[in-house]
Amino acid sequence: MVKIYKRIVDIILVSVIILLASYFILRIMGIMEISEVQTGSMEDGIHAGDYVLIYRKSKYNIGDVITFRKDGYYVTHRIVKKHKKGIVTKGDANNTEDDAIKVSSIVGKVILVGGILNFAVDFKFGIAGILFGLYLLSYYFGKEREDKEKKKNAEYQNRTVTNKKNIKESVRNVSFTKTQDTLYRNKLKKRIRVKYRNK
Repeated sequence: MVKIYKRIVDIILVSVIILLASYFILRIMGIMEISEVQTGSMEDGIHAGDYVLIYRKSKYNIGDVITFRKDGYYVTHRIVKKHKKGIVTKGDANNTEDDAIKVSSIVGKVILVGGILNFAVDFKFGIAGILFGLYLLSYYFGKEREDKEKKKNAEYQNRTVTNKKNIKESVRNVSFTKTQDTLYRNKLKKRIRVKYRNK
């Protein structure tokens, strides 16, 4: 049971580490980013306070929800038109379209909204604490198991050493007995010889 628990914890930890490492590498490369939506311009699909996962693409289509830079802020709206001047976006809850933007100002396409992403970002320290606690527990149980196995191995080795000693002593006794037996036979033979000579 402890072994299964340890494996599950190891798999979870490795998965989280791989996910975080992948995200940070992609973020450094400018391919992926997480941003918080500040307004309700995309209600009912995206709420104010939701986090969005943004993925940079080379091409964007009408209907894509994108995040772009405007006056030093990030704006998340839907593409409604594409023309020579640029791309026109509009918030789903807004009545008017935004001014045309250049493709270079687009951060990326929104690929994940709220839900588990909100939970992961809002409770990142709590999740990290829980994962660390699980790791410590698995380490403790693993250590306890190792100690038990070491103790069993030590007992087994002691038994083996004792058995070897017993075998050696038995061999000595047997060889000693054989020696005694040989001496006795030799003495008996001598007596018999002496007896027959005297006759």
